[in-house]
Amino acid sequence: MKGASAISIKQIALAFITGLLVLVSLIGGFAAYQTRAVTHNLKLHNQNAAQSELEAAVQRLLSQTDEQATNLARWDETKQQLVLPEYYTYWRDQRVYESGMLDSRFVRAALYGPSGTPLAPNPGDAPSLPAKLPSHQTPSWLVNEAGTVVLYSAFPVYSDDQQRSLLGHGLIRIDFLPALLSRETLRFTDSSNVSLTLKPGETLAASDLFPRLDFSARPDLDQLRFQTILSHTLLALFVLLAVTALLGFVAYNRLLVRPLGQLSKDIDAMQQGRFTPNPARSQKMRIRELENIRRSLYDYQLQLRELHGSLENQNREFHSQARQDSLTGCHNRRAYEEDWGRFRQELKTEPQGVAFLLFDCDRFKTINDTYGHAKGDRVLTITADALVMALRANDRLYRLGGDEFATFLSRTTPAQAKQIAQRCQSLIEAAGFGDLGIVEPVGISIGIAFCTADQLEHIDDLPKQADIAMYTAKQPGRARIALYGEDTERASQTLVASRETSALFQALASPGMIEMHYQAIFSLPGRQVDYYEALARIRYHGDLIMPGAFLPVVSSRRLETEFDLAVLHQLDVDLSSGQLPSGCGISLNMSAQSISRPEVVSQLLELSRHNARHPLMLEITETSLITQMVEVSNYLELLRTVNYRIAMDDFGTGYSPLRYLVDLPVDVVKFDISLVNKLGQDNRAGQVVADFARMMSEVGYSLVAEGVETETVLRKVESLGIAHAQGYLLARPVPLADLAASLPAESLDAICNI
Repeated sequence: MKGASAISIKQIALAFITGLLVLVSLIGGFAAYQTRAVTHNLKLHNQNAAQSELEAAVQRLLSQTDEQATNLARWDETKQQLVLPEYYTYWRDQRVYESGMLDSRFVRAALYGPSGTPLAPNPGDAPSLPAKLPSHQTPSWLVNEAGTVVLYSAFPVYSDDQQRSLLGHGLIRIDFLPALLSRETLRFTDSSNVSLTLKPGETLAASDLFPRLDFSARPDLDQLRFQTILSHTLLALFVLLAVTALLGFVAYNRLLVRPLGQLSKDIDAMQQGRFTPNPARSQKMRIRELENIRRSLYDYQLQLRELHGSLENQNREFHSQARQDSLTGCHNRRAYEEDWGRFRQELKTEPQGVAFLLFDCDRFKTINDTYGHAKGDRVLTITADALVMALRANDRLYRLGGDEFATFLSRTTPAQAKQIAQRCQSLIEAAGFGDLGIVEPVGISIGIAFCTADQLEHIDDLPKQADIAMYTAKQPGRARIALYGEDTERASQTLVASRETSALFQALASPGMIEMHYQAIFSLPGRQVDYYEALARIRYHGDLIMPGAFLPVVSSRRLETEFDLAVLHQLDVDLSSGQLPSGCGISLNMSAQSISRPEVVSQLLELSRHNARHPLMLEITETSLITQMVEVSNYLELLRTVNYRIAMDDFGTGYSPLRYLVDLPVDVVKFDISLVNKLGQDNRAGQVVADFARMMSEVGYSLVAEGVETETVLRKVESLGIAHAQGYLLARPVPLADLAASLPAESLDAICNI
C-alpha cells in the first residue's frame, strides 16, 4: 500500500541531481573562497615585501647621509673653512661637489659657527638652509618646507681627533623623496605612490620616519592571470557537470525508473493478492540486476510460508536474548521487571509466602579498580554462576546492574530463605577467585525481605526492605546476611528520617554544631602527654551525639567528604581561637575517600598554616576503601611537604592492611583496639601481635596503641617498646574549653609536642 507521503524514484533522482549540483556549487564556492584567501595572502606577501624593500632603502639613505656627514666632519678643508672662511662660498657651492663628497642633484651643505650662525648667507638660487642651526636631540630630522619633505643631518666639527676643541657645525640638506627614489630601484614598491605625510613646518625625527611613510605594492600580473584562469576553469567545470547530470538523469529514467515502476506495480498487485506470474506479459529489463529481481518475484509467494516460520523462531530467540545479561548469562533488569510484575499479579489469585533476596558484592569497586575491568568481569561471572547453583531449580537470578543481583522465592519461609542465602555465601567462599590473582577475600552481602501470604498488600515494599537489610548486612560485625525486621531496625532508622540524620544535616549546614573533643596521647614509658587527638561530636538541642550514632548516617548517605570538610572547618576555628598554647600538637582523622578529593586536600593545605604553632598529624581511616592508590599516595606526599605527619589509623581491621602500609607514605601506625586487647592475652594471638609490633618498630614505624583500658595491657605495651598509648585508662576526650582550663599555658608548652 502506498503511503500518503511516499515519493517516487524519479523524485529521488531529481533530488540526487539537484544535490549533486548543489554539492558542485559548494565545492566551487569553496574553491573560489580558497582562491580569494590565496590571493589575499599573495597580496599581503607583496605588501610585506614592499614594506621590507622600502625600509631597507630608507635605511640605506640614512646610512649614506650619516657617512657623508662623518666624512665632511673629518675633511681638512671643512675644518679650514671654519678657521678661515674666505673661500667658504666657493667651497660650499662647488668644492664639496667637485671633491665627490656630496651629490649636487638633491644635496646641499652649510657650515655654522660654534654659536650656530651660518658662515655665509644662502645663495638666492639655491634651496634655503636654516638661518640658525636648530637645536634637536637627534642628529637627523625631516621637515615639510613649502610642500617639500627635506632631510637634515647635523654634525659637529672638531679641530682634533680627540674632539676636545669644537670648531663649529655642519648641516646637510637632502630632498628626501627624490633622493630616495633616484638612488633605489624598487621591485615590489610602486614608486609613484610613495609619500611622507607631514604638515607644513612639522618636524619628524629620522628614527620615527617609516611609520609615517605611505606606499603601495606593485600589482602582480601573474596573480591576476591565475585568478582569471581559475575562474574560467570553475565555470567550465560547473557547465560540464550540469550537462553530465542532465544526460545521466535521462539515462537513469529510461534504464531504472521505468523498470522499477513496473516492479512496484507488480508488488502492489502481489500485496492485494491479484498478482499472477506471467513472464510473457513483462518486458525484459535491460539492467541485469533488475531482471533478476523481476524473476525472483515469481518465486516470492512460494517462499512466504517458509520465511514466516523462520521469522517466528528468530523472534523467540531475540526475545530470550533481550532478557539475558550478556556478561553473566543470568536474567537482566528487563526480565526482572517483567517477571516481578507478572509474579505480583499471580499472587492475587494464589497467595503464598514470598522472600526477596538482594545480593551485593563486597568491595567490588576496589577489586575492579585494583585488578582491572577484565578480572572484575570474571568476578561477576563466577559470582553469578555460584548464585545460580545455590538457588532452587525453578528460581531465577537477575542482575540489576553493576555488582547487584536479586531473586525472589515463591512458596518459602524466612528460615528457608536464610538457608538458601547461606548456601549462596558458601559457594561464593568456595569459588576460585584466587586463580585470578585476587588476594583479597571476595564475598557478598545479602539482604532478605519476607512477606507472608496474608500480608501480600505489602508485596511492593519487599525490594526496598531487602535493600535496607543488605545495607545492614554490610555493617561491621554483621554476618553479611540480614533479614528485614528486628535486625534492620537500626539501619532503617539510619536510612529514613531520624534524630541523628537531622542532627547531621543541620551540622553540615550550620557551622558550630560540630564540637571537637580532645583525647590525650601519652608517650611511653614516661606516660607524659605528647599530643592530642581531635574527635568530632555533634551538639544537637543541648545533647551531645556521639560518633557511633551519626557515622552510620554519614556512611549510608555517602557524606564522608562533606563531613570531613566540616570537621576541618571547626578544627581551624579551634586552632585559631588561641586557647591551645603554642607547641601543642594535634592529630585529626580523615576518611580514605576524602583524601582523594581535591577540595579536602586544599583545605588541609590551608590548615597547615597552624603547623608552626601546633604540629599536625593526619590519621587515615578506612584504608580498605581506597580505590585510587596512586592519587592518594601523591596527595599524602604533598601534605608531608607542608610538615604533616601521616598515620594509619585502626591498623588490623579491614583486609590487606600491609599492602596499604607499604604503598602509602606512612610515618605512624595506630594499632586498633582489637589488636591491643590481644596483647593482654597469654596465648598465641597475643604473641603474634607482640612480635608484629616489635618488627614494625624495628623497621622505623612509630607505633601508637589505641584503646588501652587496663593496667595489664599498658604494661605489656610498654614492654614491647611501643612509643605512644591512648585509651580511657589514661585520659578521656574532653571539650576544648575544659582542656584549656585543665592545664596552665606554660605546662602545655612544655608537654605538647607531636
